[in-house]
Amino acid sequence: MKTVLLVNSSGAHYYRRVSGAWQPIEQPDPKARLWVIANLPEETLEAFHFPFLIGHDRSNFLERRLLGAFPHSQYRAAPVISGGLLSPGTAVLTGLTVADAVTSQLDKLDVSISGVWGAAMLLTLMLKRLGIANVVLALPSVHHLRILVVKEGIPALTRCVRRYSEDSDDENDSDANEILRTRQHLENQRIFEREAIPPVLYLGDSTSVNEYLIRAGLTLLPVPKTLAPNGEAGYMHALFEFAISSPRGQLAPLQLRARHLAENLRETSYLGIAASLLAIVLFGQADFRALMGLHQHQRALLADMQLATNERDSLADGISASGKDPALVRQATRFAALEMDSAPAPAAIFQVAADAIADLPQVRIKNLVYRFPKAGETYCQGQSVIDLPLLSGNNPTDTGINPVTGIPLRHAELQFTILLTTDLAPAAQTETRKHISATLKNMKGIQLIGDPAAFSLINTLSGGLGLDTQQTENNWCMSVLWESNSPPTLPHPGEGANKSPLESHVKGLP
Repeated sequence: MKTVLLVNSSGAHYYRRVSGAWQPIEQPDPKARLWVIANLPEETLEAFHFPFLIGHDRSNFLERRLLGAFPHSQYRAAPVISGGLLSPGTAVLTGLTVADAVTSQLDKLDVSISGVWGAAMLLTLMLKRLGIANVVLALPSVHHLRILVVKEGIPALTRCVRRYSEDSDDENDSDANEILRTRQHLENQRIFEREAIPPVLYLGDSTSVNEYLIRAGLTLLPVPKTLAPNGEAGYMHALFEFAISSPRGQLAPLQLRARHLAENLRETSYLGIAASLLAIVLFGQADFRALMGLHQHQRALLADMQLATNERDSLADGISASGKDPALVRQATRFAALEMDSAPAPAAIFQVAADAIADLPQVRIKNLVYRFPKAGETYCQGQSVIDLPLLSGNNPTDTGINPVTGIPLRHAELQFTILLTTDLAPAAQTETRKHISATLKNMKGIQLIGDPAAFSLINTLSGGLGLDTQQTENNWCMSVLWESNSPPTLPHPGEGANKSPLESHVKGLP
């Protein structure tokens, strides 16, 4: 919220900009930004030419001039009004010789101070902007009359004199009398020759001075539209509008404006961030969307991880309450999951039997049974299996560890019986059984325990060994290696980190 503090001989007056017009208020809002204009007799202007200087040399030169002109006041400035950075120019020493009237008002406030400007310096810059190079400007207030003389765009003189009466009929007590005295001074000091006295621009009701100025041979300029009165601020409206643009010639010391500068820096930073984000959106939309997607995915993963951690802690508390070791239960659960994942699917077992008779169109599978024996159980139970040198044995070893998963090797039991769809000679039947047995033996992980082809020579003897030839000649029983290709799961830290995932903790578990 933009607010102006006008300090003049009649006191301090606050104005707030509302709908483009300045209206008087009692006190500024705590969140407002304050621009201060001092229209006081203590304001002075002194123009001087400075040589070609750059950098610190230039700033040091101006600072020395200011210190000499205002040794007892920090409210000073040296704005450059002509020339450039790489050429000589003209600067104006402006300031308040005594700043008590301003500081006494600012010490009462807790708002952001944008700066302090002298009224004469603001009027000088406004005339320069309007292209008025030579003029005698008069700005009346309640108790004082501000007179500013500009020659070729450079301030030559400023006065702030007391007014006795705004519309006095006595020529010696009117604003016109002070303007005529100013003209006399300009002639005496040879600032202007008598015939070259510039016209007068009176920023007020000129009815009371018009007759006197014309009779004295002075020209009264019409008020430009830019300087015309507006609202309750009157002729000060244009001055307030110009002040809030923060022109050159700011007088206040840095410590008074620290809060304002910090706010500006923060706003600049926000604008820079916004510009960067806009550039990212305009020139890197795909990358920006990918980055936002990754960020959202990361947040979702963190949320899931937190949920899983909470559930794990809750489960551990429940297990501990039951008297079991949580580490042992987790180890057993992981082992069970690995066994389930690594167990051969029924389709894989059926495929073994199908591959065994794939090349024999006259053979069909009659019965097929499979199961997963526990460690130490006898395979092919219920069959008439004898321990012959031709057999591999009926209790395959369970020792050994899968080098990939670290899981002990396990086996499934498979039995199937064949049915011949055509009548074959005994020799052809023998060759069929041999072909099936050879096919099974060539399969990886298959260990034949009941092999009808191994009894062929025995069965040619009538009464042989008392075997059930119908069962023996057509039934194959074997162990199928149960392999897991899943990688091993490591234990949690502190839960047997130095042991294998399937160490003795899980031995003996079903």
